[in-house]
Amino acid sequence: MSTDALTERQRWLSLSAPIAGVLGVGVGFGAMIPLIALRLEQDGVDAGLIGMNSAMSPAAVLLIGPFLPRLIGWLGTLRSMYVALAVGTVAILLFPLLPTLWVWFVLRFVIGLATAVHWVVTETWVNTVASDRTRGRVMGVYATVIAAGFTVGPLIVSLIGIEGWLPFVLVALCIALSAVPLLLARDLAPPLPHRPDIRLWRLVVFAPTVMLGALAAGFIDISLFVMLPVYGLRAGFDQALAVQMLSVFVAGNLVLQMPLGWLADHTNPRTVLIGCTAAGVIGILLLPVLLPHGPLLWIMMFLWGGTTFGLYTVGLTLLGRRFPAAQLAGANTAFVMIYEIGSISGPVISGFAMDIWGGNGLVVTVGTVAAAFLLFSLLRARLAGRDPE
Repeated sequence: MSTDALTERQRWLSLSAPIAGVLGVGVGFGAMIPLIALRLEQDGVDAGLIGMNSAMSPAAVLLIGPFLPRLIGWLGTLRSMYVALAVGTVAILLFPLLPTLWVWFVLRFVIGLATAVHWVVTETWVNTVASDRTRGRVMGVYATVIAAGFTVGPLIVSLIGIEGWLPFVLVALCIALSAVPLLLARDLAPPLPHRPDIRLWRLVVFAPTVMLGALAAGFIDISLFVMLPVYGLRAGFDQALAVQMLSVFVAGNLVLQMPLGWLADHTNPRTVLIGCTAAGVIGILLLPVLLPHGPLLWIMMFLWGGTTFGLYTVGLTLLGRRFPAAQLAGANTAFVMIYEIGSISGPVISGFAMDIWGGNGLVVTVGTVAAAFLLFSLLRARLAGRDPE
């Protein structure tokens, strides 16, 4: 059904389907990441190989990315999502059935392919159906639901453990159930173009602030998710406090996305993007200063976590405003691929920097990337004037 023909009620029903579905995917994959890492660690696999295994999913996203717009256009909106969820569900159930390291590398790659399809179609669906008037708030809800899923997922692993088939079955069930909301809204899915524009480099040139924002978001988000506990331990915290740093950071991510989306709807979203970037710079600079000051540290971590992930939320809002519906699948593919480049490179560069400079290595790398993007976005704002990118 054309989005122009949707009533307001149908529009919100259409939006609720992919957003509700992404909760199950978030829970499933949020549980799968620590589950596989812990199982490999239990089997005596080297940490380097565990890291390489986790990198198979983003590598798959980058590999399939150039082909995604045409593949999605050929399969259609709903069929693409059904295929992705089915492939992901089966692949997860094969982990305990085929407990061989090289097979787990292949399965992780296959899951990455399925993730890429579901990720791009979900965000394209949401951005296509959302109106400019409410796009920021819709993206805020979407980001909040993802954050909630990734918060709950690891808790499942901590409650049921990593032994046997049960954790894999529960992960697979979460992902399979994500198809239910799609079935309920099958007549309200937006059509995607059959011959989308796949010149991804043109999309990057057309909206450099949006796309470089995705790169910065991927680099900063994943660097902090991976390295904050390590930073805390090296700063003298015990393990519980080091993990608590990440928990408070993620809590800010969970709570602040909808307020940021509201701001993007009621002000200039590019200004909100710049504000989130500035908060990222301030947060990383304050981190070593506030370490000895408990309450102030936790307040800063909460606000910093929410505004840092706001780069992704507000970036999606700008993406929907910048590109017409016919180009959204290609634009979202480029956005996701560039985010994944940042997410792969961030922990590697930050990790090596911490080996060289200690905890300050994280401050230097994340601070440099955030400051560089802040300067770039301010320059673009000055030069591009009316340009909404």
